[in-house]
Amino acid sequence: MASTADHTSGRSRLRVIFRLRVPDAEQDRFLDAYRRIRYQVSQVEGYLGDQVCQSEGDPEDWVITSEWASAAHFHAWERGADHRRLAAPLIACTTARESSRYHVRLSTAPGAETDRQLLEAKS
Repeated sequence: MASTADHTSGRSRLRVIFRLRVPDAEQDRFLDAYRRIRYQVSQVEGYLGDQVCQSEGDPEDWVITSEWASAAHFHAWERGADHRRLAAPLIACTTARESSRYHVRLSTAPGAETDRQLLEAKS
């Protein structure tokens, strides 16, 4: 079973969704550029992880989702010179881009509900 965590108190994590159009002829170059930078980005303070996803119905429609410990962590990264330098090869492969940011308010993870039930049974 899954459980829901409440992130409404205190500083919430931030989910960034970067939607991109990547023409078919640029997709290998796009993925290669991502592979070259992903471990550098993973060392940024507050970075929690990301995923690169390709649309099932439109192969030129892509999203990169990333999660950050807080909005402040993401904005510090976004303002920095490293962000622009590392993102440039990815951006060069795209024809359109759109970025959205969302505060994580609730999250669900497998197995957490079972953990809660075990704790309640011990009480």
